[in-house]
Amino acid sequence: MFKIGIFTKKGFKDSRGAHVLSDILGIGIKGITKVDYSPLYIIDGDINRAEAKTIASELLGDKITEGFEVVSGTQEKKSKNPVIEVFYKKGVTDTVSESVAKAIKDLGITKDVKVKTGHKYYLYGNASQGILNKIAVKLLANTLVQEYKIK
Repeated sequence: MFKIGIFTKKGFKDSRGAHVLSDILGIGIKGITKVDYSPLYIIDGDINRAEAKTIASELLGDKITEGFEVVSGTQEKKSKNPVIEVFYKKGVTDTVSESVAKAIKDLGITKDVKVKTGHKYYLYGNASQGILNKIAVKLLANTLVQEYKIK
């Protein structure tokens, strides 16, 4: 299993992160000074790291404006700032994941894979656990169909 995060390269604007920061300020939350956004893809199947990197570079990211990080298994870099991840709940149709799984086969990687898509928000500044939960529930996750984790 690989977790692939796509990020905006330095020198390019992270529009989604800027929009979330504006929304946070718009609901009266103070203390958050910056938000970075990354689409997330969990690729579960019998693929190797080279294939995961091919999927990230050839399919999931824009080579000019975006970079990627491929993490295997449950490994994950620790962040000193809060991170909120949002994924669809089990049983909810994720049409993007279905499209990505098909596109992986179109890349020539014919192994069976399952794909799960999500969003990762890196928050900079000061916020309590309660404020982070409020941000997640009010702005980032539709809790009827999505679940979130604060790390």
